[in-house]
Amino acid sequence: MIKRELELHRLNTHSKNRVQMAVGRMSDHLFRYGGHVGLHSIVGGVDCQGPHIFQVSNDGNFYHANYTTMGSGSLAAMGIFESEYKEDMDQEQAAALVIKAIEAGIYHDLGSGSNVDCCIITDSKVDYRRNVKSDNKKVFEKPDGYKFRPDRVQVINEYRVKGLVVEQKGGPQPMDLS
Repeated sequence: MIKRELELHRLNTHSKNRVQMAVGRMSDHLFRYGGHVGLHSIVGGVDCQGPHIFQVSNDGNFYHANYTTMGSGSLAAMGIFESEYKEDMDQEQAAALVIKAIEAGIYHDLGSGSNVDCCIITDSKVDYRRNVKSDNKKVFEKPDGYKFRPDRVQVINEYRVKGLVVEQKGGPQPMDLS
């Protein structure tokens, strides 16, 4: 929705959009719904005023910062940024710092997954680096899936042509799929 609005603005004004405009539109939309949209995001980009990073919360509040973190692993990631961030970092140093911060979030939070993705935004291009690292993989997962001994697993559901039927007292009864 924001992307469409920004494109219409660009076509009507014949000028490039600013990062602040995207954040403002996003903030207005989120504020209208009073926090019920459930979107917490980090918006970054480069415009005529230089690079920007904004943190936008689900109630429409936003702030500009040199670095920011969000999510369940954000406290561990913020610790890395606060201890190692420097103003004069080059692109590769900054990418290495971001990767290290994401790893800290992954290792110190059970809900953060295992893959590290990094996005480098410059004024000329966007470089998506997917699966830079993929740690904490399941060691016990078998390539052909999980096999259980039939005598250890009690099967209570069965699939029939018209849907799922659950075995209960008094015989099978159709499951409510509405």
